[in-house]
Amino acid sequence: MLAWDLGAAWNDEVSLGRAWRAAEPFSHLVFDDLVSEGTLSELVELVDEEPASRYDADIYAFEATSPEPTTSAFRALRDSFAAALAPRLSRITQKSVGRVDMRAYAYRAGHFLLPHSDHQQGVGRVLAYAYYLPTPEPPEGGELELFRCVIEDSEIIATESTRLIEPRPNRLVVFDVSDVSLHQVREVLGGLRPSLSGWFYP
Repeated sequence: MLAWDLGAAWNDEVSLGRAWRAAEPFSHLVFDDLVSEGTLSELVELVDEEPASRYDADIYAFEATSPEPTTSAFRALRDSFAAALAPRLSRITQKSVGRVDMRAYAYRAGHFLLPHSDHQQGVGRVLAYAYYLPTPEPPEGGELELFRCVIEDSEIIATESTRLIEPRPNRLVVFDVSDVSLHQVREVLGGLRPSLSGWFYP
């Protein structure tokens, strides 16, 4: 099982908790250099063995692995990720999480994911994450864009782009899941944007 040798950035959970609560437009954290180069190389090899298919709909176009891993290696990768991060994130965010799902995504030129919230009633998603992988074809575009929502009478009446997060290799982004955690993946204009993404659950 792959060991997620998390760096020193995770040591000060009190400061990370303050940063989580203060983040705009909604709670999120960005961790660069998540794992060592050796671990990263091992991780990429495991991901490359998982088959992927193209997915298209009105609001998205990308390639991705199936919702449930098909290889034992990818299942073990998902489970080790949960074991390493869920306890830390529970303490940092003050949201109890334990289980995680995971798919590998590949956004190529022309691929996108339009603005949406990951919240679905009764599904139980607590935190969303995206972990960006290295590629020989660095992407142009493909930023994660976060929006501030203006609420009136429990309805979103306006939105404002507030933050763009570049998909740098070995970067992990974690953010809150709620009705107003509006975000999108900007269209990839060239290259390849590979990632591992999913949600943490109680």
